[in-house]
Amino acid sequence: MNVGYIDSSFLLSLIFEDNNYDKTIEIWNKLDITLGSVLLEIECMINVYKYFMLYLGDKKLYREKKRELKELLSSINRKTVDEEIVLEIQNHDKLKRLKSLDSIHLATANIFNKLINQKLLICSYDKNMIKIAREMGMSVI
Repeated sequence: MNVGYIDSSFLLSLIFEDNNYDKTIEIWNKLDITLGSVLLEIECMINVYKYFMLYLGDKKLYREKKRELKELLSSINRKTVDEEIVLEIQNHDKLKRLKSLDSIHLATANIFNKLINQKLLICSYDKNMIKIAREMGMSVI
């Protein structure tokens, strides 16, 4: 069974159909279980709004992409940001080297990683997050 932790850069690749889209859709289709943080919805919702409404000014496309985002999010099991994540960051100095949201994502992924009996695949295109995830012994795309 393939389990992936989904970060916003990965999910937005599906929405924006960017240069990583082919790789992203291939990986997405191989995942049996997808996990993430509640932050994922907030980050992606804001980016979709900014791009399709503020940059392109296209309400129709915005509604389509917003609907697509909600559909993708519905298949991702998301963890709330709680004291467990705060403690995870406090206990791992490597997590303190990242930007706050990336640190929260990676701490959440590490918590999920401890709960499952197999390797969790970090699905992210963020270079700093990938670097720290590797340093922590996690598998990355």
